[in-house]
Amino acid sequence: MDLNINEIIKKRRATPPKFLSKKELPEEVIHQLLENANWAPTHKNTEPWRFKVYRGKSKNKLASEVFNLLQKKIAEGKAINPQKAEKLKTALENVPVLIVIVFQRDIAQRIPEWEEIAAVSMAVQNMWLTATTLGLGAFWATPHFFPLLNEIFEIGPTQKLLGFFYVGEIALDYPSTGRGEVETKTEWYQ
Repeated sequence: MDLNINEIIKKRRATPPKFLSKKELPEEVIHQLLENANWAPTHKNTEPWRFKVYRGKSKNKLASEVFNLLQKKIAEGKAINPQKAEKLKTALENVPVLIVIVFQRDIAQRIPEWEEIAAVSMAVQNMWLTATTLGLGAFWATPHFFPLLNEIFEIGPTQKLLGFFYVGEIALDYPSTGRGEVETKTEWYQ
C-alpha cells in the first residue's frame, strides 16, 4: 500500500476482532509491528513498553486460562459480565495474533507516570499505523477486569497491563465513523 502519512492516519481503524480473518500472519510482519513500536518517543529513553505475543497453540491455551479465571471470579461474586468473558474468549480464539501491552514503570520514577503511559500509547499507535500501511486491521481492547489477569501475564509490581492489541487481515471492512471538525476543538492565540 503506497500511502502518505496523512492518508495512513485517516485510514487507520479500530477493527473489532470479529472483523479480522483467522489467517495466520508471518512472523516478519509481527516483528515489523514491534520494531516500529520500539521507535516511539520516550522521555529520558525509559522505553516503558513491553509486549507479550501470542499465536497458535499458546493463544488458544491463553484463551482457556483467561476464560476459566474469569468464570472463577464470577463465581466468587466479582462484577464481571459473563457475556464479556465469553466475547473475550471468542476473540482470543479467533484472531491470528494477540499482543499484550504492558507498561513498565521507570524504577527511578524520573518522569511522571502519565508520560510513561503516553509513551506506551505512542508505541501502540506506531504498531497501528504500521498495520494500516500493510493493509491489516487492528484493535486495542481494554476490558475493565484487566487487573484480575495480572497473575496470568506475570505482571510485576512496577508494571501495569494496558490492553490487548489484536491484529490480522481484514475479513470485513469496518467503516470510519469520521471525526468532527478540528476547528471546534481548537483555540488559536497570536
